[in-house]
Amino acid sequence: MRGVPIVSSEQMRALDRAAIEHDGIPSLVLMERAGYGVFQRIAEWFAPIAGKHVAVLVGKGNNGGDGMVVARYLHEAGAKVHLWLVCSPDEFKGDPAVQWRIIQAYGIPALPLPDAPDPALFRDEDLLVDALLGIGVRGSIEEPLRSLIDAVNRSGRPIVAVDIPSGLDADTGVARGVAIQATYTVTMALPKAGFFQNDGVRHVGRWDAVPIGIPPARLQAAECVARLITEPEAVSLLPHHAPDAHKGNRGHVLVVGGSLGMAGAPALAAYSALRVGAGLATVATPAKIQPQVASFYPAVMTFALPDDDTGALTPQGVQWLSERLARFSVLALGPGLGQHETVGKAMVELLAAWSALERPLVIDADGLNWLARLGNEVPLPKHTVLTPHPGEAARLLQLETHQVQADRFGSAELIRDRYRATCVLKGAYTVIADTDALWVAPFTEPSLATGGSGDVLTGAIAGLLAQGLSPLHASIAGVYLHGAAGRSLAQRGYYTADELSRAL
Repeated sequence: MRGVPIVSSEQMRALDRAAIEHDGIPSLVLMERAGYGVFQRIAEWFAPIAGKHVAVLVGKGNNGGDGMVVARYLHEAGAKVHLWLVCSPDEFKGDPAVQWRIIQAYGIPALPLPDAPDPALFRDEDLLVDALLGIGVRGSIEEPLRSLIDAVNRSGRPIVAVDIPSGLDADTGVARGVAIQATYTVTMALPKAGFFQNDGVRHVGRWDAVPIGIPPARLQAAECVARLITEPEAVSLLPHHAPDAHKGNRGHVLVVGGSLGMAGAPALAAYSALRVGAGLATVATPAKIQPQVASFYPAVMTFALPDDDTGALTPQGVQWLSERLARFSVLALGPGLGQHETVGKAMVELLAAWSALERPLVIDADGLNWLARLGNEVPLPKHTVLTPHPGEAARLLQLETHQVQADRFGSAELIRDRYRATCVLKGAYTVIADTDALWVAPFTEPSLATGGSGDVLTGAIAGLLAQGLSPLHASIAGVYLHGAAGRSLAQRGYYTADELSRAL
């Protein structure tokens, strides 16, 4: 798998330099291609573009130069376009100065922005194009740009950001005091790391990357922060079975979980494992709730574990189960496990027994919370996947949730290293940390924030592991199937985790 490289600002600048200095591509050509790419997306998203009133907000740097190229192509396409300048024209240098001379030759109107812009300034526009700052933002946004960005955001007009919303840090996704809230962002060549973290998730809007003339081989080989999962590559990972395959060829998933009040979670995980192609799925659950667990899905088998009438996992239950572990391909531990005092010791014993088999393991939900309490000395097999949401990740790292969210890439890597496992950090743009790289899922789907959604993902990853996929490939394919199912269902409204599982 290669994915789409996600780059930092410095990595992007290095690509630009290499294209100019080593590949012989003039910087003006890169700017021309960038502006034309933005124009193409605008013409597609706001068709028909002829007759539309468009204001392009232009800064003095290369981002402003890109914006002037956009303005020129919009003018040629029949849009009623004009520029708002945040600098004096004599401040344009290099390529932006060349673009300014062409703007003048075209006769495109350009006006200086007033010192205290008001949202009403943009009320007659059909579209605003943000070409103010680009990826080089450092420090807090000061006046007069601060008031301008605030006015643009309050204008109620659609906004297309050129490369990145102005005011957004390209590396961290932090808004530097204030940032454009774009409807769309057209980024140059490759997505930036800041799109996927912090304020970037809310400010970038729908985004697309456009080619600017950097050779494709250079882009694919670029140093990067992470890689974005693509649909064709995720689908290519899905298992293929021989025509004469039977259920025994497709793996047997064991889900250990469930407690009083949380009987549905392990059943949902087991059923999801079947939905992605596992041959068999069994839930081992406390005897007190086993009849309830067994009632959810006829295709899911169950074990009633001795529980001393506690409705919780106990060492006695694990001892009984340990004698039967060899029949299973994968263990999914944690859905609905609960916080009863017996669970911790039982979990340690179960992990020791399972690790001796050296078979894949997925830990989620209360399994992660217990792991955080027990520490990273608990034995985990080498083929382990941890699937925390931000709160669980914070407990695993002994941090606060906001600290995890402030650096989701780094947090996923820390969990990977501390627990020597593949980490699937759930949330908008789920992050997968494996020994080789970071991977990012292309979904921000708020409808997935529903009870049981995580259990579905746990089961999907376990089901793919059972069919022979590696922890990384099972995580990538499972996360993609989960997100795509949620996105599809959301087109018809909100849904339950049971419906999500059936849509895998």
